[in-house]
Amino acid sequence: MRFIMMSECATEPGTTHHRRYRDMVDEAVFAEEMGFYGWGTSEHHFFNDMCVTSAPECLFTAVAMRTNRIRLRYMSRLTSVIHPILVAEQTATTDLLSDGRVELTTARGNTLLQLDAFGVSLEETRDRSEEALDLIVRALSDDTFSHDGPHWGTIPERRLSPKSLQEPHPPLYKIVQSVESAADARRKGLGMITSDAYLGWEVLQANLDAYNAVSEDEVSPVGRYAIKSAASSVMSARCAKTNDEALAHAEADLLKFAQMIINDVYVQLAERSPEQYGEFSRIGLLRKHADDADWLRTCGPTVLVGDPQHCVEQVQRTADMGADEIVLRIDGGTHDERMQSIENFGRYVIPYFGNPAGVVRTGPVGLLPGDPRQRPSYEIDTAEELAG
Repeated sequence: MRFIMMSECATEPGTTHHRRYRDMVDEAVFAEEMGFYGWGTSEHHFFNDMCVTSAPECLFTAVAMRTNRIRLRYMSRLTSVIHPILVAEQTATTDLLSDGRVELTTARGNTLLQLDAFGVSLEETRDRSEEALDLIVRALSDDTFSHDGPHWGTIPERRLSPKSLQEPHPPLYKIVQSVESAADARRKGLGMITSDAYLGWEVLQANLDAYNAVSEDEVSPVGRYAIKSAASSVMSARCAKTNDEALAHAEADLLKFAQMIINDVYVQLAERSPEQYGEFSRIGLLRKHADDADWLRTCGPTVLVGDPQHCVEQVQRTADMGADEIVLRIDGGTHDERMQSIENFGRYVIPYFGNPAGVVRTGPVGLLPGDPRQRPSYEIDTAEELAG
């Protein structure tokens, strides 16, 4: 199981974007130190508090200059909105500056706040994104490329410069929110990342099953090669000494983010375009829970807030369902709280999946497998170990 940290620059009232950006880079550097496989951010526009990442390529450059190992994943580029040649150029440049650590995820866009401002019809977002991805792949991979399509027009023969360090292009991923989208991602040879599964564990299981059920014979990569990687994204993640402390750190951001998703964003899309986004209408059924932090904490895989034992149990459940990555959005709250969670995940959760044999067990010489006193591998003396 690979752990990826995500941040969207959630900025608390009374603070500044300047300070938050500086803190966000420090958090990425610390995530590398604590053993995270990857770090990333998504692309958003016109938010002032929750998601302030309108120029992710600039942020990736800053992180690349201060890290050495951690993979840098664009968690979503709005390929229905941003010109694909620009996306290709920015991807290639950040790949060079990171010494070949960049990964690219594409998304249609899921807020009217952004799509309306850029003048993109909801009926066109899927087709625009698919045409854009094809163009991005050819621009990165081929010596020269040209294009003639319904959404991005006619582009005469050109050579992308610079090219990415990873050849023929960085790994490609797709945000999925339905079984149809999950299966489509696998057939196109893309890694999949689930999003906003507030409707419960069965939603994650259905998406993972749809992705993993596609046979190799059905895969026809949109890129120059196929990858198989299924990630569950956690939109609110905190790990602390106790469940209560973790919830106290997470509660404000957890509620704000869930209320935005459940009360506004997806329901608006479903009402405006039922043919393209109709599946989102089910999220509206959760409105009665949108201000209940305790319910949200246990509603499904999209929230991971608790002590190390709780976090390991939930990650293990996700792995058992067929995921091989988990994306943790550690955002909101204070810088110190976020750093504490990064450290707790790195010390007490990640090792159970990356280095299980190295985790110290109970007893002076440990307990043999099968001993009735043997505790589950994820169970630790939380208070003592965190205090130490």
